Amino acid sequence: MSNILDSLKEYLSPELISEAAKFYSEHEVGVSKAIGSLASAMLAGILQKSGDSHSIDTIFSSIRDFDPAILGNLGSLLGGGNLAHNDPKDVSGHLVGIIFGAKVPAIASSVASFSGVKQSTASALIGLAGPLIMGLLSLKISAEGLKPTGLVSYLLSQKSNFLSVLPSGTASLLGFVNSGMSDRSGNEKSIGGLGWFWPLMVLLALGGATVFYLKNCS
Repeated sequence: MSNILDSLKEYLSPELISEAAKFYSEHEVGVSKAIGSLASAMLAGILQKSGDSHSIDTIFSSIRDFDPAILGNLGSLLGGGNLAHNDPKDVSGHLVGIIFGAKVPAIASSVASFSGVKQSTASALIGLAGPLIMGLLSLKISAEGLKPTGLVSYLLSQKSNFLSVLPSGTASLLGFVNSGMSDRSGNEKSIGGLGWFWPLMVLLALGGATVFYLKNCS
């Protein structure tokens, strides 16, 4: 199956990133990282809800009925203007509420810290990342005639792709155990903190053996 993150990049043009950076007075790199992190968080959040049949059915219906035409005009999502009936930002906002619940501010904070943008910018960019992911998944559902189980299977096949770019703090908030660099460095730090202990014990043991040998030979 195609990498959903590669599909996402097709719609995040340099022009769109530049426009968003200027609009929110941020650096382009930070905006790009924030959108990618938020999009990955949404995918992870949807997958986390897959064990709840009622939730995943609701999520699936919302995505299936979403109009993917917005993918051709993502720049219109910048700012707070109303986009008329079935505003994509309102529709995706409802889905974000189902997926993240009360964790939305914490996730925005984690993404802001990771990407270097203001928390207000990270929160605002949910209004772009949400419709982007919903549009992509809506196209996938339509093109392949997926059912809820098919959508879950697709997300499972993509899990390593989107979790690999998800900030560790966000992964923890969503309930994913972080087995990446931060865990390994933490373990290495703990082991390194006692690295002096065993060599010292070996030296003491050798010293004791030497004294014992000299006493018995004298």
